[in-house]
Amino acid sequence: MEFVCPDPMALVRAANVRATLDAFKLVPAIGRRIVEKHDLKIEDLRPDKFVLVQDWLDALREIEGVVGRSKLREVGRNIIETAAIPEGDTESILLSLDHVYYANHRGDVGHYYSKRLADNTIEVRCETPYPRNFEWGLIEGFCLNDCARGKRYAIEFIDGPPKAAHTCTLMVRALF
Repeated sequence: MEFVCPDPMALVRAANVRATLDAFKLVPAIGRRIVEKHDLKIEDLRPDKFVLVQDWLDALREIEGVVGRSKLREVGRNIIETAAIPEGDTESILLSLDHVYYANHRGDVGHYYSKRLADNTIEVRCETPYPRNFEWGLIEGFCLNDCARGKRYAIEFIDGPPKAAHTCTLMVRALF
């Protein structure tokens, strides 16, 4: 379910949380205030540290309420800059997204279910506690990243049911 981690002790790489601050480039004080309000210390947001997922989710909820959903999408897009992501092209990363997710998390934090459809579209079903606009931005970030190697992608966002484990589905199609 969106904004609620099923495992209260689940952890996320602290460097990933730093993407929250990067989304506030024009007004960094707002991002810093929100992050610190939720027990996320700026000096701890390093690649070698982990922080509680729920603290980050609480900060993301406040960002949605104060700044809006578009900022959550921007935070998601910025994750590509800080997450531990294996070498590979965008499509292979999307198809192994659950593995990538667990390389950046510890504990029960839901799952990504990815598959290639007959028409070569990659379907990514999001069943994580992260907000749906964050998820949309995350997939956009992967598709916009340099690992796309010149390929461009169209992304279709399909909203999931309210208050369900399945928050959204993203359909990713390569454009030629």
